[in-house]
Amino acid sequence: MKRFIWLGMLSLLIMSACGTTNEKVASVNLETIKHEVEKNGLSLEATIKKGSNIHVEASLTNVSGETIVYNGRCGVPFWISIQKENAHAHLIAPNSERNGCEDIFDPDDLRDMKPGESFEIDKTFAKKVNLDQNKTVNALSGKYEVSFSFEMHKKDTFSSMFPIELKNENEPEILTVEQAIQTAKEDGEVKEWIEGHKAKGVSVESEDAILSMGMWSVGFHAIYEDKAYRIIINMNAKSGDIQDINYEELGESVIRF
Repeated sequence: MKRFIWLGMLSLLIMSACGTTNEKVASVNLETIKHEVEKNGLSLEATIKKGSNIHVEASLTNVSGETIVYNGRCGVPFWISIQKENAHAHLIAPNSERNGCEDIFDPDDLRDMKPGESFEIDKTFAKKVNLDQNKTVNALSGKYEVSFSFEMHKKDTFSSMFPIELKNENEPEILTVEQAIQTAKEDGEVKEWIEGHKAKGVSVESEDAILSMGMWSVGFHAIYEDKAYRIIINMNAKSGDIQDINYEELGESVIRF
């Protein structure tokens, strides 16, 4: 009987040790990044914690010594977003999205941010992006930009961006940006457009891809001295099947801007 009791105690000790080990590993995997910047009379201090999701705590303090006026119609206009590098695809923040407030100007909505006053945000982002209005998919691994902004009345907007590397352990459900661009380049119609401009000695550059309505929109442009040409390819974000191709002719200043 004593032998069985000892074995039972040993099993509990092993289970307890395993539990402790797993807890330490989870703690190690939580990477913490600090980001601080001061400009336009505002000081930003942010802590970014990367784990199974992305948690951001940020405070913005008025260090100008003067009162800063802002439009408070839709609340304090202090925003945080996380966007995929070279693509318009943003991580979603469940239960903390912007509301449907119509941001119009009314003098009665102007508010004061006193010297020394701070605004704070505590926001958690899932490793998910919107595929369309009703469905989300796993965010792609790679580089992302954490953006902070604050809109002031009759002054320059405060903005700051900080790059982070995101690794998503879940399998990708859509094409990567690189795959989408390559798929577009391999289409016969697109290939002819690209080669036609290159034959004239004009370089063709790719643009940031856009993820919307279940599609990747991939664009290329060629800039001449007095005008610019653009081609936009819309494809199914999952299968890569091209849905349509559109062409634009623009003033070269539009593309350069």
